[in-house]
Amino acid sequence: MSLNKFFNTLSMASIALGTLVLVGCNEDKKVVAENEAPEYPRNETLYIGGFDWAPPSSFNPLDYDPNFPIDGNVRLSYEALYAYNQHSGELEPMLGDSYIVTDSNITVHLDPRAKWNNGTPVTVDDVVYTFHIDSLLPTSRHGNWKFLSSVTSDANNNIYFNFGKIKNPLIILNAIAETSILPKAVFEPLVQSAKSGKSYSMDKITEFKNDSLPVVSGPYNLKTFSPDQIVLERNDNYWGNVKYNGQKPAPKYIIHSLYTGNNHFNSAMTKGNLDMSSVFLPRIWDKAKDSIRAWSRNEPYHQPGSITTLFIQHKKEPFNDVAMRRAMAHSINFEKIKSRAVSNYTTAIQPGFILPFGTESKYFVKEDADAYGYSYDSEKAKAILTEAGYSWNAEGKLLDKKGQPVRSLTIECPQGWTDWEDAIKVVIESFKEIGITAEEKFVDYGIWDKDLRHGTFDLAMKTQTAELSAATPWNRFEAVMSSDSYKPVGEDAFSNQGRYQNVEADKLILQIPSITDEKELAEAYRQLNRIFMETIPVLPVMYRPTQYYQFSTKHWTNYPTEENPYAPPQILIVAAGVKALWGIKPAK
Repeated sequence: MSLNKFFNTLSMASIALGTLVLVGCNEDKKVVAENEAPEYPRNETLYIGGFDWAPPSSFNPLDYDPNFPIDGNVRLSYEALYAYNQHSGELEPMLGDSYIVTDSNITVHLDPRAKWNNGTPVTVDDVVYTFHIDSLLPTSRHGNWKFLSSVTSDANNNIYFNFGKIKNPLIILNAIAETSILPKAVFEPLVQSAKSGKSYSMDKITEFKNDSLPVVSGPYNLKTFSPDQIVLERNDNYWGNVKYNGQKPAPKYIIHSLYTGNNHFNSAMTKGNLDMSSVFLPRIWDKAKDSIRAWSRNEPYHQPGSITTLFIQHKKEPFNDVAMRRAMAHSINFEKIKSRAVSNYTTAIQPGFILPFGTESKYFVKEDADAYGYSYDSEKAKAILTEAGYSWNAEGKLLDKKGQPVRSLTIECPQGWTDWEDAIKVVIESFKEIGITAEEKFVDYGIWDKDLRHGTFDLAMKTQTAELSAATPWNRFEAVMSSDSYKPVGEDAFSNQGRYQNVEADKLILQIPSITDEKELAEAYRQLNRIFMETIPVLPVMYRPTQYYQFSTKHWTNYPTEENPYAPPQILIVAAGVKALWGIKPAK
């Protein structure tokens, strides 16, 4: 399944279908070759999968959609100031070694030991310039500058994130944990070369592919790549080894194998040709015989942390009618999705957009969910439609308020993402019960991503804000409900891709980050969640782990687990999960 990519923009739409088919068909041949390659001894090589799905085209962190290991919150090459630990809920030091939140700013102290892989220090100028880039270019982090007046530094290695007129410490804490710090010496000339008047040419910037030994601060760097794998090699002089008493990460090589669908990834996992995967693997309790397990040995096996939803195009009929949206919410058989699509790797979904477990549970109000929410009830759905003026013809097809058949809908997701595909099939069956015809639309990742950005979809599956962070659940609401990031259909939108608008929701989204009183904060979240349940900005369909964290012990052991939680279940390349690379051991 997908991770929401760090820029979550243009993707691999230009890749030829024939290439993808060839990669898939040659899966077994490729796997044998990669595991017999003498330059990558098996006891020194960690094979992972699920963070990229197509032949690589760019390793430029300023590209709209760079390849592994540059995309998402992967911290193998470019590090952030801090890393979020989803298990503890804490921010853990990375390039920074301390931070303080005050009424006027967040101050981060840069670890003076930090170095780039070319031996030069990581400086406060690098950090300040990285955030300056975000003020210039249309990245997904550009919005941070709505909440910043400036980012400055001093001679004592302090970086000051000074709040703007709108105070939002949540989004700034999120930014310091999810912004890849870049070397100014590399990227300042690139950005300057792309300047034309007061604007910058993204085409010029993305011409730089950054595919020849990039300057990075992390423990691994790009070694080589091909259409079916991306190979990283350990930097034995990585500055951060000092945090582990000089010990190096256990794998000398990390190889991301590239396949075209869940089934290919899972086949490789079962054979022991992948050591870790973030791809949905059904019935994991049956995989113990293959030396595979997840974070927990008990249901739900994975640690839930996100909400997979159907995005709704609010500017299209019939979705611009709240009665239709509420009826659709009541028509979905959530229990069937839970069992059929995700092997019960989740608890039963509750109404609203707040997780009813973990650190968010203090904001979840069960009586509101019962009063204003929704559940699988076809008769309730039909009653809502009838009251709103809809009817049905003799064949049971839904008619609109003018007596015309409601058009057939499409439900979109990337092809090969089998858990999403199965969930969509259940939704189509559910809609049929209330007379709505819908068709599956399984497409190339790039087409799906472009349709979401441009708003050219009916319903599209997505996990918005896939990772837990210091800003959840606020950033989950903000990403689907805030009019502040509203773009007309046809223009690139990186959040609120359904083009939802609600004045009261906007007020609450603006207020929540600056509320310090816990009772007042809980009440604000309660009001916002009630608006969500009453107006249905998106259709939540299931809880999902931030990543499917599963691993094979055929070649490596001592992974973090529920019994041994020395690192979070974030795959050993993401955020605070990276520290487990110093903990795993080759199998004897």
